[in-house]
Amino acid sequence: MTVAGHDPSELWQKFPNSSGKGGYQAWNQHHVGEVIVYQNGVAANIGPCKICGGSTKVTCAVCKGEGKVRCEICKGARFIPLAWTPTDNPWFNSQPDLIRLKDGQVLLGKVVMSMGDDRTIRTREGKIIHARAADILDKKRAGSGP
Repeated sequence: MTVAGHDPSELWQKFPNSSGKGGYQAWNQHHVGEVIVYQNGVAANIGPCKICGGSTKVTCAVCKGEGKVRCEICKGARFIPLAWTPTDNPWFNSQPDLIRLKDGQVLLGKVVMSMGDDRTIRTREGKIIHARAADILDKKRAGSGP
């Protein structure tokens, strides 16, 4: 957006008026960290964010701002045993929605429908897969999970 008195490389975000009469308000990247709200159908800048103080950064609740979070997979050991595979390791096997099939497929998802021997599985990615009930290994037989 070209704005008189501003560098043409500045990035702008428009907030259209919701009054139905057209028009808009716009702020550039120098206002990141400020809160824009609609008041009477028109966008208004009400100042710095009350959570980050306008810095756009907050202290991580996990590492308390140290930038150090223990790896979920190696648990901070800094190495992964060679025997672990992407689909057979303690972290992966502990997923609550792990489904192993007899043909070796390993899915993260859940059975969303059962009809007779047919099972419909929705994966975490949203894919739909059909499998026979007999082809789904129970967690104990699959050797996975707690």
